[in-house]
Amino acid sequence: MFDRPPRLRDDAVRPTAPIATPSVTPRIATIPVLIISAATLIRDCLARCLADSELNCTMSGYGSVDEWRPLDPTAPVTVLLCATGDWATERAICDDIAKLQAKAPDSQIIVLSDAENPALVRRTLEQGARGFVGMTFNLDMAAAAIRLVQAGERFVPVTSLLAAQTAPMQAPEKGPFRQVLTQRQIDVIDHLRRGESNKIIAYKLEMSESTVKIHIRNIMRKIKARNRTEVAILTQDLFN
Repeated sequence: MFDRPPRLRDDAVRPTAPIATPSVTPRIATIPVLIISAATLIRDCLARCLADSELNCTMSGYGSVDEWRPLDPTAPVTVLLCATGDWATERAICDDIAKLQAKAPDSQIIVLSDAENPALVRRTLEQGARGFVGMTFNLDMAAAAIRLVQAGERFVPVTSLLAAQTAPMQAPEKGPFRQVLTQRQIDVIDHLRRGESNKIIAYKLEMSESTVKIHIRNIMRKIKARNRTEVAILTQDLFN
């Protein structure tokens, strides 16, 4: 018999290491995509096709910018602003981009249009859009443009850049700022020069007061004016 219990080996008393639980990487939420188009078929087709392109984001569609009511204006959202034809694209550039910026200042706007005129593409970006996608693009290129914009970059068609570089310089129609201002901005300036308030301008031009403020801010940036008085002085050649 033993006077005391036998000493066990070290490995017999050492507790076994717990089995490591495999770590689960949380799924990163992506920026939702908002599709705005007057054509229901275009909205539905874009939503279904982009859902199959592994963008991994939620999508919603509206017939116009006015129909959209953001639940959180500060939340980022990528907006596909669809336009067909030169007139619809012009309206999107002159009005809809400013309306979207007023509703959601951090929105990432991409204009989708069949009017791939280099001048329209340039003006789209000047108004604050982050990208321009032509109807001649395939789905993979459109999805790549969305990813690029959501990463904080801009997307411009290479063909439009090349065409803009080779296009001859055009003389301004009237005034030094005619080429950099949209017709809608010129309309705002016209009322501003009459001393009208933003509220009156909004009423007469049938837009919201916040949209007027966006237009005036863009105007001042383009012509390097510091206040409304300088806007009126610097743009007087537009109305002579």
